[in-house]
Amino acid sequence: MIYQDRPIGQKATKERLKCKQGKAKVGEATVTNLLQQFRDTLVEIEDQKKQDRKIMLEQQAMMIQQSQETQAMMIQQSQETQAMMIQQSQDRKIMLEQQAMMIQQSQETQELDRIEKEEQIMKMDISNLDPIFAAYFQNIKLEIMQKRGFNF
Repeated sequence: MIYQDRPIGQKATKERLKCKQGKAKVGEATVTNLLQQFRDTLVEIEDQKKQDRKIMLEQQAMMIQQSQETQAMMIQQSQETQAMMIQQSQDRKIMLEQQAMMIQQSQETQELDRIEKEEQIMKMDISNLDPIFAAYFQNIKLEIMQKRGFNF
């Protein structure tokens, strides 16, 4: 039986249309899936970028902190070195002052010894000595008197 109302090939056209729509639906689903995957990938990339930025900022903060700690240590070492140098300088000053005092005491002691010997020579009785020794000690007595400001 042949239907006259319907043009020939109408069924075939409908079938082709259905196939195209099915493929389009499959294609739309595939495109939708691809778009969703693309969006998910973009979100992951953005999240990774944010995490990378966060890690980079944390590393920079750590480097700054380490730099500050290093500077603080260097300043502290410098201050300790300066304090040590000041202490050494003060120790040297004290030692030099002590040496100066010892030298002064030694000089005073030598001066006292010299004065004592001069007094012994001045008190010496040269009348009983040999004439050469007597002349020698007489010259020494004259020199002592001249040192003390007595001129003859």
